[in-house]
Amino acid sequence: MKKWLRISALCTVLLIGGCNTANDQQEPEEEVNGEETEEDPSTEQTPEDDDAEQEGEDEGVENNEDFLAVEDEFTKEFIVTTDVEPGFHQMRGKLDGFEMLIPENGIISDLLHDIENDAVETLIYTFNNHSEKKLYDVKIVYRNQYPEDLKQSYLDVFKRANNFEGEYEYAEVNDLEMYYGSFEDEDEYGPYLKYFGYLFLIESNQSISFSFTAMCQGKEECNISLTEEAGIAEKLMYSIRLIDS
Repeated sequence: MKKWLRISALCTVLLIGGCNTANDQQEPEEEVNGEETEEDPSTEQTPEDDDAEQEGEDEGVENNEDFLAVEDEFTKEFIVTTDVEPGFHQMRGKLDGFEMLIPENGIISDLLHDIENDAVETLIYTFNNHSEKKLYDVKIVYRNQYPEDLKQSYLDVFKRANNFEGEYEYAEVNDLEMYYGSFEDEDEYGPYLKYFGYLFLIESNQSISFSFTAMCQGKEECNISLTEEAGIAEKLMYSIRLIDS
């Protein structure tokens, strides 16, 4: 697994400068999903976090009272409805092209959000489960229009960008065609899970890619379960709605 998986999380969770993400949103041959952001595993829980164990955990998502979505100045700009279900808010992209769930301790950094030509929106958010020493990274790339004849090219490039050699699974949900896959692996930092999907609105040429990574926090040991982590990923991906303008 390449080191980019370990760095975007630190930029978002700590909201610090010095991490500069170049989200590539060009034609498919230049990477549809822009795999250029890196992550650093140095996020650690403080003694105060240990004393502030939260209630209302849902599907492995745990509050981190140091960083709540509704308290972060940039993240709360995306929140349209709070507490739509235990542990989750509803968020909308700045181009008003999509809505989805975001965990209540999810944080979007302005360093990891980009809009190109009022047509492509990229954002990354992260959230933690401190008690299980896990860190989650979610990347979204929304396009308000894609060339129909390039649909397969987008899917092929997205597969390569996620280092996936298998075949997509397919489903139709929320007026979307979903092509998705997942795998578990391990690198020098420990085990991780990737879950990803490319979603196309059936009635128009809008699309959105979804990439989810679950990993151990820092160099801590943790249990990455395909069933458990994929359940969180699916909940988030299946919550996506594309807004037909």
